[in-house]
Amino acid sequence: MNTKGLSLNTIPPILIPLRFFLTAPFFGIFAALLILFYGPEIWTSRWLPGPLALTHLLTIGFMLMVMIGALYQFIPVMVGQLIPGGDKLVPIIHPLLIVGTLSLVSGFLLAINAFYWVALIALGMSTAVFGMSLLPLLIAKIKDHLIVFILRILLVVLIITIGFGLYMLLAYAYPNADIVFREYTDIHASWGLIGWVVLLIMAVSSQVIPMFFVTPEFSVRYLKIASLLIVMTLVGLFIMDKNLLQSDLFTLLLQVSLSLELGFVAFYILLLINQRRRKLPDVTINFFRVSLTSLLIAVLCWWLFKNDFAVPLKAFQIQFEFTMGLLLIYGLALSAIIGLLQKIVPFLIYLNLQNLSFKHPQSMMAEPKLVLNMKQIISTKQSKIQFYLHLISFILLIVSVYLSQIVFLAGFFMLCNFIWLSYCLFRGFNFYKNNKKEILTFPEMKMDFSI
Repeated sequence: MNTKGLSLNTIPPILIPLRFFLTAPFFGIFAALLILFYGPEIWTSRWLPGPLALTHLLTIGFMLMVMIGALYQFIPVMVGQLIPGGDKLVPIIHPLLIVGTLSLVSGFLLAINAFYWVALIALGMSTAVFGMSLLPLLIAKIKDHLIVFILRILLVVLIITIGFGLYMLLAYAYPNADIVFREYTDIHASWGLIGWVVLLIMAVSSQVIPMFFVTPEFSVRYLKIASLLIVMTLVGLFIMDKNLLQSDLFTLLLQVSLSLELGFVAFYILLLINQRRRKLPDVTINFFRVSLTSLLIAVLCWWLFKNDFAVPLKAFQIQFEFTMGLLLIYGLALSAIIGLLQKIVPFLIYLNLQNLSFKHPQSMMAEPKLVLNMKQIISTKQSKIQFYLHLISFILLIVSVYLSQIVFLAGFFMLCNFIWLSYCLFRGFNFYKNNKKEILTFPEMKMDFSI
């Protein structure tokens, strides 16, 4: 593992990020149960309550939950500074995010306005508090670090994504307001999945992949330019979509530009992965390969369905919409996030136990070893099972959009995927609690400052 340039002494209390990681899989479990409950009906229309609930269980309940936890862990290690007020604000952000997600899903499924209002307030407050907690760190004069640069852009992207989401949620909560919101759905999705997800994967991958897989360092210049171009292209497409400027040629150029930008990001990261210097087999890297390949397939599918040479495919418009959603959410985002959890949770637990053992040095001589390596926390075998469950469920979900008979099998493997993830994470947490308890039985080293 390459830890060059990391501030390993600046880590948050373990329960700050871990509470987000431990909670997130339950939303994936709820999503799988929703598929099993609705069956083939889940792929009827993306506007129905079931698919809307499914989408937000995965995007807010799982994706956003993990990404907030990951930022609380990674920013201090990367830049040497804790996110201000983490110990005080996280106990507010975390439950509000849970309540907001569950209320939103309940609103979709039960069509009760009160749930929409609760979701509007809870999600608005949780994201606002999180965004404001990042501000002091992002405006401070910190060394020119890639993750800080991208996070500054990501904060703007997050505000836009959440802003569109809350606006549409207001339409659900207050139907008498006659708010036209469906026209903003695709914009909300593009800013969330292409803006927020792709840029965040770029930022986190640029640190995780070289550190854990010993690849060449990411080019700061390339990724800075790519992140700016992606956001500028999304702004341009928004302008064209709202008819603020009418030009079919310019729209086509923007679409081509965005495809090339996303293709560059995917190919660039895959190229660095293939150049890794640590040649020992590591199944977790396959999660990132699936993630980036899904992005490339999504770009290809978009061009196939959106252009005149693919007219016969227009009959599959509904299937196309769900295919794109699964490629970007389950393929791109969830593959990277689950792969990320296989690495950063053991790293977090190992680092906390190691720092604790330094304060109780006699514990380092205990037999069996209390802090040996990260494979004790999530083993290679566990990661292999996780990868196969994820890959099989992903493929089955895509196929079930076209062959509805296998939707129950897809839902079953998806359920197994998230249950296994939850098991591995809680098993790692129990490893931490038990070993921490053992380490604390040894005397703490006292520093004598007397002369």
